[in-house]
Amino acid sequence: MPKKAVLFIHGFSAKQEDNQIFVDFMKRKRQIDFHTFILPGHEKKRMGKVTYQDWIDASTREFEKILSKYSKVTVVGHSMGTILAIYLASHYKEVEKLVLVSPAYNCGNLEQNVRDFKKLIRHEMNVELGTGFEGILYKIFHVPFSRFVEYKKLAKHNIELIHKVKCPTLILQGTMDNIVPIHSSLYVYNTLSCEKYLTLIEQVRHQVFKSKKAKLVANYIYYYIIGGMHFKIHKKDLL
Repeated sequence: MPKKAVLFIHGFSAKQEDNQIFVDFMKRKRQIDFHTFILPGHEKKRMGKVTYQDWIDASTREFEKILSKYSKVTVVGHSMGTILAIYLASHYKEVEKLVLVSPAYNCGNLEQNVRDFKKLIRHEMNVELGTGFEGILYKIFHVPFSRFVEYKKLAKHNIELIHKVKCPTLILQGTMDNIVPIHSSLYVYNTLSCEKYLTLIEQVRHQVFKSKKAKLVANYIYYYIIGGMHFKIHKKDLL
């Protein structure tokens, strides 16, 4: 069986360890030719000067490099990376499938943050889930506000592209996402007019690929990429 080309695009202010489990999992699969890259501005711990167009341009360059070897490419995005993945799918018919993990057209999940804060002051936090504020604090200290503005511009200027996606699309999000509200995934799902699937992952926060279900999610995505309907039998592992 010919290999499937896969491009993974990470999220806003992501660190390497945030997605390492998923990256390592995919690189071990013989049926997958896995590609990923670091978005401009993310080379160092503190985010450097960058514009949202730089992110689009970098994603486009990486995608076109893969097209020099493959006629079809599956694009996987996490968080802000989903916006870039949708951009590619809306501009290139060569995108075979999309996988959108925690699509971040909206940012800030106050409802979940309030629940987490109440548990924190009552000392009822789940050790595996953490407080829910770790990622938020990291962004406060390492991401200049102007970079956050660029992310918001990316989301605003490209949200109209969702309905242009024609390829099959899988959307996943943790039910306890502390960064992106669930209605962001629901909006994308309801706006898409293509073949689409939505899976909500119980007891998982925004950093899906650092969660206790990271390998299960990676396996689920893998079966979706390689084709057939049998990937659905792995859905029960995520619920």
